[in-house]
Amino acid sequence: MLALARKPGPDLPGVTPVAYDQSDESSIRRAASAIAAPVDYVLHNAAIRGDTGGLATLTADHLAEVMRINVAGPLLLTRALLPALAPDAVLSFISSRAGSFTEGHDPDGDYAYCLSKAALNRAVAKLADDLPQRVLALHPGWIATDMGGPGAPDDPDEAARRIVALLAGPACPPSGSFTDNWGLPIAP
Repeated sequence: MLALARKPGPDLPGVTPVAYDQSDESSIRRAASAIAAPVDYVLHNAAIRGDTGGLATLTADHLAEVMRINVAGPLLLTRALLPALAPDAVLSFISSRAGSFTEGHDPDGDYAYCLSKAALNRAVAKLADDLPQRVLALHPGWIATDMGGPGAPDDPDEAARRIVALLAGPACPPSGSFTDNWGLPIAP
């Protein structure tokens, strides 16, 4: 198993870290070239939340940065990995309910993040149309991470276990779907 990351995390048995910066196209190409075929699973998880000051503090540069990391980065990495993907690979993209038109009511004022997740959800639908592999968007839940905050009710390790079990199990959602980490559908 490979873990692409800007900052290597703790050493984990069976996990090889690969230096990677999702905002840098040359880093994306270098990381992809270090990955040998066949790749059976890809879980795009990197994202930034950015400014939460609402419309009053939104800038074009800030919006572009969030879109570059949250949308362009996963798409460019997917493109770079195409030659290594197994025909039945599962490509999953961590999204958010914040990107849903019907369920994404978010009082936090994080315009750029919400817009980026809506764009990512649409990109997943487009990739599902274009690729033979299974492609899906997943809402991980409200998790106690830096982004979710300490008051979030879900544990990161438990959410990760559910996501891995969902992607590798017989109930893996169909290509083009947007679900929570239990596999329950979310309206786009």
